[in-house]
Amino acid sequence: MITFDSALKSLEKKQFREAKDILEELLKNNSEDINILYNLGMCYTELNKTQQAIEMLNKCIELAPKHSNAYVALSFAYVKENNLTKAKEFLLKALEINPDNPFALKNLGGIWGKLGDNAKALYFLKKSYDLNPDDPYTVYGLGVTYKELGDLENADMWFRKTLEMNAPPQIQELSKDGLRDIAVKHFKSKGFRADAVFYCLGAINFFKKKSMKEIQEISFEIALKGRSGFDINNPQKKYQIISIPGTFTGLQMVCYMYVGFRLIAPERDIGIDLWDEYKTALRLADERDGEWDWN
Repeated sequence: MITFDSALKSLEKKQFREAKDILEELLKNNSEDINILYNLGMCYTELNKTQQAIEMLNKCIELAPKHSNAYVALSFAYVKENNLTKAKEFLLKALEINPDNPFALKNLGGIWGKLGDNAKALYFLKKSYDLNPDDPYTVYGLGVTYKELGDLENADMWFRKTLEMNAPPQIQELSKDGLRDIAVKHFKSKGFRADAVFYCLGAINFFKKKSMKEIQEISFEIALKGRSGFDINNPQKKYQIISIPGTFTGLQMVCYMYVGFRLIAPERDIGIDLWDEYKTALRLADERDGEWDWN
């Protein structure tokens, strides 16, 4: 026997197609049930059936004009339609009904961010966070907004906070990407890095003794390790990989990876520009005097 509770359980598991089928069946005998209409509208949005979502949610609002979350859900359907004007309109309506609706505040912050007004985005995201600090999407959104505003210290803090939460894998990965971007910005803000030159030089000499297959294996192992983020600005933090014995700083790891990919896939962008340092290392390697020990 199908029940509304079984639909909710499917929604909790993100089984939207299954939930949709149950709710559509229930709607046949309960055409004015607000909860069915609301949840079915959200299912349609998740399944990219946005016109059906808009129809369901509009009907829900006709029956329950003070249903703040229905306006939020309707706004999300319009975001999927790339109609930010309509989306913003319905979020403002949701906030008229309930000024403390954290979902409306979060989504409105997101829309202002998409529209390029990061000051307004920050205002609404902070208000949402104050009401619902356990939402990883809000926390990640704050990281993105601070980064867009150029406040890298706060951006770093919010991205790290996201990683400490039970956030979905996609948000975790995006937060790691944000932290890597910040690390690169800090790194390049210091200009030419002599320490990177010598790390690149060490990598050049190390790879001279390796086959292309070995270079590929080492480079990809470092790249895989780096998915969790290398702290390239902290020489005290050390890393280890299987392919090379010993411990290395984050910057050393990145330099080895950069040199490795220059050899096996020079067209590949590894996310950090070490071209000037690499060229200098190549020159030093070419001009190496027998009395100098670059290793």
